[in-house]
Amino acid sequence: MIYIPKGKGLCKGINHTLEVIYSLYESEIKKDKPRNIYIYKDFIFNNLIKEELNNLGIKIIDDLSILTEDDILVISSVGIHKDDLKYLKDNKITYYDTTCKVRDKINNNIIKYQNKGYLILSTIDLNNKDVLVIKKKEDLTKINKDTKLYVINYLNNSIDLINYIKDNYQDVIIDDYNCSSYTDLINSNNELQEKYHKVISIKDYSKEEFIEYILNSDYTFNDDIALIGDLNIPIKELNYYKYLLTFLLFYKDRLQELINNQNLLNSSLINEDDNNIIKKVINDFIDLNKDGKYLRGVLIALGEYIKTKKVDNYLNLATAYETFETAILIHDDIIDNAKLRRGKMTIPRRICQEYLNKENYNDTIKLANSIGICLGDYGLFIANKIIYDKYQDHPSFNKILEVYNEIIIKTIKGEVLDVYLPYLSKHQNQNVKEQDILNVYQLKTSLYTIVGPFTLGCALNGEELAKELEEILINIGIYYQIKDDILSIFKNSNQLGKSNTSDIEEFKQTLMYSYIINTSYKNEFLKLYGKKKITNKELSRVRELLKDSGALKYAEEYLDNIYYDLLTKIDKLNIDSNYQELLKGLLIFLSLRER
Repeated sequence: MIYIPKGKGLCKGINHTLEVIYSLYESEIKKDKPRNIYIYKDFIFNNLIKEELNNLGIKIIDDLSILTEDDILVISSVGIHKDDLKYLKDNKITYYDTTCKVRDKINNNIIKYQNKGYLILSTIDLNNKDVLVIKKKEDLTKINKDTKLYVINYLNNSIDLINYIKDNYQDVIIDDYNCSSYTDLINSNNELQEKYHKVISIKDYSKEEFIEYILNSDYTFNDDIALIGDLNIPIKELNYYKYLLTFLLFYKDRLQELINNQNLLNSSLINEDDNNIIKKVINDFIDLNKDGKYLRGVLIALGEYIKTKKVDNYLNLATAYETFETAILIHDDIIDNAKLRRGKMTIPRRICQEYLNKENYNDTIKLANSIGICLGDYGLFIANKIIYDKYQDHPSFNKILEVYNEIIIKTIKGEVLDVYLPYLSKHQNQNVKEQDILNVYQLKTSLYTIVGPFTLGCALNGEELAKELEEILINIGIYYQIKDDILSIFKNSNQLGKSNTSDIEEFKQTLMYSYIINTSYKNEFLKLYGKKKITNKELSRVRELLKDSGALKYAEEYLDNIYYDLLTKIDKLNIDSNYQELLKGLLIFLSLRER
């Protein structure tokens, strides 16, 4: 179980500002012409949140003159000067005021004591041009001793400085302002640290660093863990880390089981009676049949867990499915003429490297692809054999076979479309529509990567997948594929573990492709897209065209839309909250992947 502070921790004003911003964003992004959202004045020290806001296109500004009547301004928790507020009203700018109550009180007192002739001082920067920030005694040297001072002491964090002012100035009014959220956070964090010996402070990690840290830690899914933050981490962010941690621990516990079982299978594939050629090619299969992400195997475990609260029967089925994955990837590498898979040479590429020369070119290519087809088929039937050997006496054997075969059939249909559509587009001048591409995503990626494994896990208990959950998983699969399409072009090959030009060379039909061919960039793009042996310079130009045309932005916004919509729908699922957290953690995990 994962525990987080009882209090919200983050200043209530900052939290309210963020809630309004995210709510406005989620509302605007669904419109045909979403309005730009701006935030007036910096209000948070958390760079991760600033980066997220920036990625969403939400800018923090100090200059109001850039705004138009078509924009939305969120006045942050630090508040706004009365003159600036008048400017917004005079220029009919739509604004939402999220000034926190403490800051509102401070701002009112600033006006009050200004009118009485006091110089206004503050021990922190309030982003107010009428307030002089003082942090040390030297900041006071130019202030006459007879000046009337109104001093704002925020969080009582400058006791020595305040005492110095009291001792050296005659007419001084000092107001202490405290944040109840800060006190709640400190008390709650202390309680958690006293109660649980396993405590993780997320302020030390970005989400990417957090994933690496957890996967290499000794934490387990059954541990009681306290997850704490600080004043700059809103409850929404803390909860997202909780969801991510929940899934990571489930994933991590299954990962080692899967690796060990896959190794056992691989070691059993070599038969001493086989001749050296067969041993050689099966060793190549074994080399590819490991070092994957094991995501699909983990999702089989998750499907079983959500139905039974146990992970007793998934392991051999997951090993079969991971082997099925290796098999169809080998076939896929032949179709795509791919060079790399899982950071290693593909089967055809290995044979070409060993034998290929000018004299035997055609025969070697035939050999390379033929062996690839044979090994792909081999893997498919090894997967079938595992299911039969391990589950023939299982009460749900027929159901497992039914689901497994349906996955294979639909995946092949998706592959047919994936191969056919580029040909029609390139050679028959048939413009592929966005819906055609989404159909491929649904048939191929959603079913094979997300829905299928999850359904197999449910089948272990003889159960069906609920319709509402299936729809969510389909969209998670679409999210996964769009993300993959972006990474496949914009990441380098070493990071991906596969070629970053194969999608271009194979004229792959993606969401970005369907967008750019309807822009003025189409002709130049089509001179490069589909070209064989594309150079690094040409790859860079393809990237530029996808950016300049708005195709990349469109795909990223499409991702964001799916992401926030899925989080909302998962919350509405009629399942235990722990299962909801696992599903949200899966989505967050996929959103952060870089390969």
